[in-house]
Amino acid sequence: MSDFHEQVKGQLTDSAAALFLPTTRPVKRERRARRMRPLAAIVSVGLLFAAAAFAASQIIGVGAPVTPSSSQERPTKTTGVGVPVAGSRRAALSAQLLPISVADPAGGLRWGIRLVRTTRGLLCVQVGRLLDGRLGVLGQDGEFHNDGLFHELPAAVLDPYTCSQPQDSVLYRSEGLAAAGAMPGPARSCLYPGASPEDGSRLSACPAADERLLAFGLLGPNALSVAYTTAHGVQTQRSVGNHGAYLLVLRQPPVNSQTLAAQAGPLLDRFTPGMLLDRYPTLGSTSSPLGRFPLETGSAVIAAAQFRFGKRTCQSGSAIQPGGGSPCTSRIARIPNFVPFIQPGLHTSVHVTSRPAGGGYELELTFRAPASVFDASTAYGAQLSMPAGSACRHGGVSGQSLERDIHRGELAHISVFIGRPAGCAGVVRGRVIYGRQPDGFTGPVGGETIGRFAFNLR
Repeated sequence: MSDFHEQVKGQLTDSAAALFLPTTRPVKRERRARRMRPLAAIVSVGLLFAAAAFAASQIIGVGAPVTPSSSQERPTKTTGVGVPVAGSRRAALSAQLLPISVADPAGGLRWGIRLVRTTRGLLCVQVGRLLDGRLGVLGQDGEFHNDGLFHELPAAVLDPYTCSQPQDSVLYRSEGLAAAGAMPGPARSCLYPGASPEDGSRLSACPAADERLLAFGLLGPNALSVAYTTAHGVQTQRSVGNHGAYLLVLRQPPVNSQTLAAQAGPLLDRFTPGMLLDRYPTLGSTSSPLGRFPLETGSAVIAAAQFRFGKRTCQSGSAIQPGGGSPCTSRIARIPNFVPFIQPGLHTSVHVTSRPAGGGYELELTFRAPASVFDASTAYGAQLSMPAGSACRHGGVSGQSLERDIHRGELAHISVFIGRPAGCAGVVRGRVIYGRQPDGFTGPVGGETIGRFAFNLR
C-alpha cells in the first residue's frame, strides 16, 4: 500500500481514538506485561489489513468497469485476436495477474501487468493501475469524465496491439501515455501537450506532469533482468515468471515539434513534425522468436536484457552492460523455433470486383482458401503495389489481412481500399498470400503467393 494510504489510515485511526475517549478518568494501575493470545494476534492483524484495504477503497472509490471501444470491431472465438480462454474451476478466465508492482513517478496507485491467453492462440498483455489485486484505469486525464474513481479493466477487454505469439519475445513501448493508465486506443481521452485538436474535437490538453513513458514486454523463461538508463544512471529490474515479464514506468521526456524533427528521420518524407506530435500517445513493438539474437532494443527503452541458458549468462541489446556477460547468440540459446508449416505450391484464383469510394476505390477480393487457418499463427492477406510516377506518389505497397479462422475450400473475402490521388492512373498489381503471422494483426510475413490480380486505376 502506498505511503499516501498509510498516512491517511493513521489519520483515520487517530481521529477514531479521539472520538471514543473515555468519559471518566481512568484508574491508575500497575503495568504488567501481558502475552497476547495467538488467535487474538491473528485477528488483530487481519482486522488491520482489512481496515487498510477498506480505507484504500473508500479513499479511491470504485466506478464502472472499462468497456470495449465502440469504434473497434469486437473479436470472437474465431476472429481477431480471439477471446480469453476458459480458466480452471476457480477462475472464469485464464487471466494471470503477475507479481509486478511498479511505483508511479508521481505516487498514488502502482502499476501492474496481467497476461491473458486467447482462443486464437495469442498471449495478450494488459497494463494498468493496481488496487486491491485488481487492474484498472483511473478516472483522470479525460478518462471517465475525470470522476477520480478506479475503474476495473476486465480480462476480456483486450488491446489487439499488445497481443503476440507465445513462442516469441516481444518488447513494447508506449510514449505519451496518460497517468490514468489506459493504453492508447482508437479514441484519445486528452490531447498530448502541444498537439492540435482534430476537427470538431473538444478534448483538452493532458497535464504535462501526467505524461508517462512505459516499457514492458515478455522475454521468455530464460530472461533474468533488463537494464535501462535514467537521469540517475543505469537501473536494473528483474524479469518475472516463466514469460520473463518486465514493466518500466517513467516520466515522459518533453516532446515537441523541434525534438521530433531531430528524431523522425525518414518519416519526415511523409509527415511533418506537427503531424507526428498529433499522433501521440503512441504504441510500438518489436518481436522475434524466443532464442533468436541479437534483440532489437534501440526503440524499446531498455538498454540490454540479461539471460541464463544452462550455466551460461549472457546479454543482448543496444548497450551491453559491464559485468552482464558476453553477448547472447542463437547458438548459446539452442531454443527450437516453432514455425507453422506452409505447404508449397498452393494456388487459387482471385476474383476482383470494385466500386467507387471516397477518394478512390473499394476492391472486394474473393477466393477459395487452399489451406485451413486454425488460429492466429497463420493468416491470409492481400498485398497491392500502386503504379509508379509522381502523380501516384511514386508507387508504394499496402496490404490487408484476413484475421479469422477459415476452413480449406471455404470462400474467403478481403476488402481493400485503394486511394486515387489526382492524376494517378495505371495498373494496380496485387497478390494474395498465405503465411506465418507474428502477432494478431500484422498479416502473413514472408508467405506463399497463392494468387495474383490486377486492377486498372483510371
